[in-house]
Amino acid sequence: MEIKKELIRIINDTYPEGLEWELVGIVTKNQKVYTLSYDSKILSGIFEILCEPLIQKLCAEFDYQLVKGVQNQYPEFTIYKNPQRKIAIDVKTTYRQWSKNGELKSYGFTLGSYRSYLRNPDKGIRFPYNEYEQHWIWGFIYTRNLNCKNISIKPLIESYNLEAPYKDIEYFIQEKWKIAGRTPGSGNTTNIGSIKSNNINDFIEGKSPFTSQSDFEDYWKHYGK
Repeated sequence: MEIKKELIRIINDTYPEGLEWELVGIVTKNQKVYTLSYDSKILSGIFEILCEPLIQKLCAEFDYQLVKGVQNQYPEFTIYKNPQRKIAIDVKTTYRQWSKNGELKSYGFTLGSYRSYLRNPDKGIRFPYNEYEQHWIWGFIYTRNLNCKNISIKPLIESYNLEAPYKDIEYFIQEKWKIAGRTPGSGNTTNIGSIKSNNINDFIEGKSPFTSQSDFEDYWKHYGK
């Protein structure tokens, strides 16, 4: 199975008019809607939720097992037929920012800690690292809706008029090593950083400085030592 090809096909079949993910809130049993803010932590969880049914469809079509990760554990989704040839799928999100002159700034993603499973195959990962043969990133870039700064409670009847906290969604599906960079992802953390660009095609095409999965792994296993 070609993960990228088949997952894109399922996305296009499910959403022929584009990703119709206008999620506006969380509904309670008493028919109240808690609206969503554009907080990036909230939206990263929302995008993961929206991706799950599509990954379920993929697994159902090709008779794959699906195992979800837990909080602070890599990856978000593990799929496999052969337990020794697992496939990792991680969902990553970020939002667009512009410079004062209106130019779109370069953006990037964090791709997990280089001090965890790359150095200790059982640390911070759902299954031992050596059981995974592929590692995929499903990445999203979106624009925050600044009208959705705060959370409020609305009656369900008003949901049609509510706004989603994001818009203009673009996505890519690419192997992790093909979008990985050579510097940490943020500040003084131990996160692997991706390449940075203001053109999503660089992520779609996988313009990493690494030449292979093993090249990527060797670099980050020894980074900072």
